[in-house]
Formats: sequence, C-alpha cells, structure tokens
Amino acid sequence: MKNLRKLSRENLKTVKGGITEECARAQASAIACYSTMAACQANAPSDPDFGDLCRHLCNRYCY
Repeated sequence: MKNLRKLSRENLKTVKGGITEECARAQASAIACYSTMAACQANAPSDPDFGDLCRHLCNRYCY
C-alpha cells in the first residue's frame, strides 16, 4: 500500500481499463458473452433462420 500515490486529473487520463456504460448495457442484455469468437460459436444455439448469432460487443463475443 505504500506505493499508492494520489491520482491527479492528468494521471487519470492515462488510466486504462474497464468498459463504458453503453458496453455494459449491451453485454447485460445479451444471453451470454465469451472472450473468443470460437467459444461463442461453440456455445451459441444454432438456428438456420438467424445464421451466426455471435456479435462483437466491446471486446467480448455475445449472443
């Protein structure tokens, strides 16, 4: 804990990570999300009327 320093407004601009509210809402409305397209396709229900259900939503693949 000694290495923590106060974050100034300038330092906050360089902090990366997390997702925006829009991404969080989109992922929350999805049935399931996966980190890779292969995992999403393997677990998504196959429906010939809809084709590929997996969509890229903010660094995740969801259906």
